[in-house]
Amino acid sequence: MRVGRARLGRWDAVWVAVLVLVVLAVWCVAYGRTSLAAWRTPITYEGDALFLAAYLKAASDGHVFPGASLVVPELNAPFEASWDDHPRTLRAVFLAAGGLARAVGLFAALNLLLLVAHVLAALSLYAVARYFGARREWAFAGGVAFGLGHFLFWRTQAHLDLALCWHLPLCVLVVTWAFGRRGIPVRSRRFPVAALITVVTALHNPYFACLYAQFLLFAVAAQATRRARRAAVLAPLALTGILAATFLLDNAGSLVYQWRHGANPGASRPYGNLERYALKPLELFFPPPGYGLADWGRAARVHWERRIYRGEGGSPYLGIVGAATLAGLFTLTLAAALRRPAKAPPPTAVAIAWILLYSVLGGVNQFLGIFGFVWLRGANRFSVWILALVLLFLVTRRFTAGRFALVTAVLAAALAVADQVPLRASREALRQTQVAAAVAGDAAFVAAIEGSLPPGAMLFMLPLVEFPEGRAVLGAAEYEHLRPYLHARRLRFSFGADKGRPRESWQIETASLPPAQMVADLERYGFAGILLDRRAYPHNAADLLADLAAAGRPAVLAHAAGDYVFVPLRPAAAPVLPGQGRVVGAAP
Repeated sequence: MRVGRARLGRWDAVWVAVLVLVVLAVWCVAYGRTSLAAWRTPITYEGDALFLAAYLKAASDGHVFPGASLVVPELNAPFEASWDDHPRTLRAVFLAAGGLARAVGLFAALNLLLLVAHVLAALSLYAVARYFGARREWAFAGGVAFGLGHFLFWRTQAHLDLALCWHLPLCVLVVTWAFGRRGIPVRSRRFPVAALITVVTALHNPYFACLYAQFLLFAVAAQATRRARRAAVLAPLALTGILAATFLLDNAGSLVYQWRHGANPGASRPYGNLERYALKPLELFFPPPGYGLADWGRAARVHWERRIYRGEGGSPYLGIVGAATLAGLFTLTLAAALRRPAKAPPPTAVAIAWILLYSVLGGVNQFLGIFGFVWLRGANRFSVWILALVLLFLVTRRFTAGRFALVTAVLAAALAVADQVPLRASREALRQTQVAAAVAGDAAFVAAIEGSLPPGAMLFMLPLVEFPEGRAVLGAAEYEHLRPYLHARRLRFSFGADKGRPRESWQIETASLPPAQMVADLERYGFAGILLDRRAYPHNAADLLADLAAAGRPAVLAHAAGDYVFVPLRPAAAPVLPGQGRVVGAAP
């Protein structure tokens, strides 16, 4: 791509203002966030979105700090929940968002955080495009296409940590510097800017940081091969060190916890996930069913209906603008290779070729998994890197400076919005109504429980579900037990500790007892009630509830939608910790 600083002037401020307004308006309409009540309702209230909401609640309660161990006292009663065995990213982001949640409410803060992700993505691509010499109108078009990208709408709040990919154009900028003849001199203005971008990258999702580190190391090799000045070789190496050091410091508390307590086999991920969640190149071009302007006919239908590895298929789609640019880039690369003498391929094509080689089924990521490195299981997520690269490639081309540049840029932006944004007002309104009803029902149910129990009362949650990434139990999904926690102010719950540690095995033993014995043990441990998800049992748990009633502990409160039921218990005056025979709260 062309690198040449464009002069920024007052017209840039105008274009930026228009860009922000467009992203704000389209986002609010797409998600139906056009009223105060809608802003207080989460966009998604199921699946992984519940975990992200719980993470934000833990942050708003003061439990999330960069570098510290991540412990949530309100969960895993009568102990406390450790979240140190699984990587928890964006600690600094959620620390700041936690303060926002205390001011405006948990769900409004979640909505704002997702909106900010879209706006920052648009601004980031605009700024980098202008630095690379793009005309304002085309930088605007690129900002619209990236800030309102299909990837962000597909990931939404369920994968908010992935939707916060706004910094990727900045990573492209640093990598471009690192490969350039000038490099990134330590005493230049470039180095502190590159260092800041590197720190920001380390504090975001490690998927993005990992690929960034790979490109920096490739830059080290490239500069060493061309025998560049030592500074040009050492600078990207120093940035890689900054990236690693920031990540280690941010996760120091969790790493120390794992060192002190040993490896947790329950926290490992299966090798098969590397196949399931690998990048399938066809999905860069084929929108998932129900998305996109173009229906690619039988080819797309065959793929989506007959594929075996379903995984997260759907998010890699680049949009018509991005996919067309990628196809054009492939054509240019092929033409350059067929020339005599052959010409070097565009750097953007080389970068995308590596992403594909690393990410596809059977690629480098899966090869590394053979040796135990399985943490980056979802290589399909690297598609957003490809989107940033192709959009920057597009907006810096010479043909974008023609006589009709303004018209074509605005048309490209409009095409991106029409193709990438799920503007389905009626469907979104129905879903918003359903989510609002579920949230209101949960809030009323939890408030009623809290009104009947003293502060700090503990609830045992049935059925037992592993955390995180457990399995659904009949009609109850893996994170449904987090819903009451999101609304609670004075309660503690047995659910929520990272799976795999032996301390929590008492829950399995207790839940397997006959109901009368289970009640006796729970009361001895100090539990004030059982919170039961009826959807996880045949016949809405009628048999279990009858057995509990026969044991003298009938249900007294039911959720408005019938999802949960509360069974009060009579906690012992001097409870003991499970398996340890000592009073809760006594010194160990």
